[in-house]
This record gives sequence, structure tokens and C-alpha cells, in this order.
Amino acid sequence: MGHTVNVFKKNKDWSLSPIKSVDVVTLVDNLSVDPVTGDIWMGGHPNGYKFFVYNPEDPPGSEVVRIQNIHSSHPIVTKVYANDGSVIQGSSCASVYKGQLLVGTVFHRALHCQLE
Repeated sequence: MGHTVNVFKKNKDWSLSPIKSVDVVTLVDNLSVDPVTGDIWMGGHPNGYKFFVYNPEDPPGSEVVRIQNIHSSHPIVTKVYANDGSVIQGSSCASVYKGQLLVGTVFHRALHCQLE
């Protein structure tokens, strides 16, 4: 139920040591790493209650968040997409490839966008 992405260091013995948490102001779902830039992309849920108690008359919204430079002292968190559920409901993942964004959902359809 967190609204953060936690960053860990992988130790030589494969254990993890916490480094920091980055606040993303949405209920985090799946993460994807852009293989070219290293940016983190994620689907998010602006209202966790609507996500867990689905009502088609009042659908859950969707958000896509991007984190740039997560290892720096000042990562950049950007809400790239937000919708009240009228276009897509309950975004679960977001991934980019060659300027294209694909958003998958839990309850609904996928969304394809051209990034600028």
C-alpha cells in the first residue's frame, strides 16, 4: 500500500541493504526499467480503495509515473499520464520502447501512446 519506490544495494552475498525511498504519490504497481536510459516506469493507482473494491459505476483511475536518475541525490519523479478511469482503469504496468509507451491494466484494456 506504499506510495514509494525503495532502492536497495545488492551485496556480494546476494543480501539487500536499503539505500533510500523515493515518494511517487501513487499506489505503486509493477515497475519497468527503460534499457536505454535506466528510467523507472510504473503503473499506479491514484485511489487504492477504488482499485481493491472495483465498481464499474465508479471505476478506478490510472496513473503512469516515471523516475529519472533514481540513484542520484535528487531523482526526478514525473506523472506522465493520469486518467479518472474513463479511458483506462487500474493501470498495472507501463513500459517504453523506441518512443512508444504501453500501459497495461488490471480491469480493462491496454493503452498505447507516442511519447514526444
